[in-house]
Amino acid sequence: MKISGIICEYNPLHNGHLYHLEQVRRGGAEGIVAVMSGNFVQRGDAALLDKFTRARLAIEGGVDLVLELPVPYALAPAENFAMGGVALLTALGNVQEISFGSECGDIHLLSQAAQACQVCKTDYADVMDDFLRSGYSYPEVLSQMVGQLYGEETAAVLRSPNNTLAIAYLNAIEEMDSPLQPMTIPRRGAGHNSSQPAPDGTASATYIRQFFAEGGDCRRMMPSYAWHALREAKQNGHIASMEYLERLILYKLRTTDADDLHDIAEIGQGLEHRLYKAKRSASLEELLQTIRTKRYPMARLRRILLHILLDIRTADIQNYPAYGRILAFNDTGREILRDSKNKRLLPFSHSLAELAHTSPEAGRCAALESQATDIYQLARPVIGQGESDFRRKIVTSGGSHHAEEEK
Repeated sequence: MKISGIICEYNPLHNGHLYHLEQVRRGGAEGIVAVMSGNFVQRGDAALLDKFTRARLAIEGGVDLVLELPVPYALAPAENFAMGGVALLTALGNVQEISFGSECGDIHLLSQAAQACQVCKTDYADVMDDFLRSGYSYPEVLSQMVGQLYGEETAAVLRSPNNTLAIAYLNAIEEMDSPLQPMTIPRRGAGHNSSQPAPDGTASATYIRQFFAEGGDCRRMMPSYAWHALREAKQNGHIASMEYLERLILYKLRTTDADDLHDIAEIGQGLEHRLYKAKRSASLEELLQTIRTKRYPMARLRRILLHILLDIRTADIQNYPAYGRILAFNDTGREILRDSKNKRLLPFSHSLAELAHTSPEAGRCAALESQATDIYQLARPVIGQGESDFRRKIVTSGGSHHAEEEK
């Protein structure tokens, strides 16, 4: 069986995602494994729908097996985000390729850009550090250096978000000597952060989230089952938003010493002191504006605030994931899991409690995951129950298998 892997968030699942899955199938994939972010996502935000709902929708959309990208990697910079996802697909042992979207759609050009980035970060690390200390942002410095060393065509690849993530996947494959074969699918329709839907009905997740928040009808932009789940969640008070975590974040910052901030993930170059001085802020917006600099993109600052709230440390994102957690699968997914049993490089299970006991590192990651889910339950209009992440079991429903809370 040819098995293809993807790394995703599905926040929310929309027509562009379905197009990607269709293209993966057309490329010959008989099974699709998705490594999906959990309840928090890489832009530094709470996912609209909880991870178990999104995993179920992914199965309905054509994925066969959904694995969870642990929260330290889901809330990490592109390099660590990619490393976590590639490591899990590799560790399953029977995934042959990884498929990802890109603006350029040219695997050769992406590989060239990936190699250029690695050279800049290794052979010219001192030069990069000098520019960063001068106040320039990391993406800006990297783009300028690649342009000077490899030309404008290669540098231009770095200025599109999906290309950047694709490069991170390629570098992760190279770094861990993964056997995954890369395959890229040109992104079509609306751009990554487009403020308008495309004529073919595709729209970016950014646009859909904003339009939905304003009361817009998104049914043309996403499959009917995903739209139904989104509306139902809104009616039940289950749509999550960072605004509901505002007081928690402010409280956490006001009760944390500057020295304790030093080891928090993504904090560097004295940002802990800037954060400590901003603790008097009276709102999340005021806090973000106070600590904002040219060097730190807003997504990174939002991630850092969530790192503080969730106690995610630098050490938590430096190593490969300690386990693979199964969120959902269908009958083909069951075959993939059965075939992988003697090939796995990590423990895999649907039970977080079981995985927590496999190693000290797994115990730490599972504790962070459980805490993240507990806090996510507070990020919705209707507060959910605590300690729910350890009480999930796989149940069968209409040929698919997904996690459901144990009564």
